[in-house]
Amino acid sequence: MSKFEQKAPILLYAIDIVDGHLIKEEGEFGRWVLITTNNEKIYKIRINGTIVDKYHSASDGTKKAFTTLTLDDGTATVRIKAWEETAEFLNSFILGNDVDLIGKPRTSEDEVYILPESVVMIEDSNKELYLRAKKIKRYTKKNLIISKEVQPVPEHNQEQKEKIWVLISDSEEGVELEEIIVETKLDKTTVESIIHDLLNDGDIYEPSALKFKKI
Repeated sequence: MSKFEQKAPILLYAIDIVDGHLIKEEGEFGRWVLITTNNEKIYKIRINGTIVDKYHSASDGTKKAFTTLTLDDGTATVRIKAWEETAEFLNSFILGNDVDLIGKPRTSEDEVYILPESVVMIEDSNKELYLRAKKIKRYTKKNLIISKEVQPVPEHNQEQKEKIWVLISDSEEGVELEEIIVETKLDKTTVESIIHDLLNDGDIYEPSALKFKKI
């Protein structure tokens, strides 16, 4: 029987993972835990992104099969590492695939990486948007900072923020996340960061999943 409570996976941005640090809990059943820049303790990670790099080394009888995937979610890149059968499974993915991943944080030579437990291809863009909206909601509810790297720079992003604000405030029914991205022609990470700020400031709310409306 397990001597510790199983932890549910927590949705994170890649920047939170690579900027965090790992510690090992004390005791016989001490686990590795990721401490993020928001001072959250994370035992299990969920992240979605695009595979931008891949390395595979097949087993040759003297060494185990090994695969790494590099995942980019627009805030940073983080590596996923696996050995043996899991490595062979990871090798089935190719560059450009969008994936939804659950795994445990690990560290090697000062690099924080993810040891995967589940990797699923994202074939429906609505799922990607759903995960992004869910992350925005979680970060806003807990008043978490996404990252200094992706926070809007006031002089540069005021016009971008205005575009999103006008689009939402002019709509009586609310605007879906995908429509905001299409209409403003801004990248997903920028839209996500600005939506996070508008929610945090109390200017907009989320009447339903993936839709935002002026308060």
